[in-house]
Amino acid sequence: MSSAPESTPAADEPNPRVQQVLDAVEAAAVTPEDALRISLELLGFVEEYHLETLEELLGDDEADAISVAVWAADSARLKTAREVLEEVLGDDEEEDDDDMDSGDEAEDA
Repeated sequence: MSSAPESTPAADEPNPRVQQVLDAVEAAAVTPEDALRISLELLGFVEEYHLETLEELLGDDEADAISVAVWAADSARLKTAREVLEEVLGDDEEEDDDDMDSGDEAEDA
């Protein structure tokens, strides 16, 4: 059985840094749960970069509405990706916090 990077055309092969990380993950023989947690960490890097891009857009006097709209669409995709990964992992801690917050608001009312 060949891995995905070996089966893709040469133009689509990851750069050496990406390949090094992929090789390390494969060599570590991570569990599916570990792979999901790694995915969440990597998603955090992407989200951080995405927020930096927004700051640049907001600071750019020549930024157009289309760029901001594309950013917003990407933001929705990132949010969905995070929600899917957290759902698969069964991240109950965050749900418990949400439930507690809802209860506090009901008591305050």
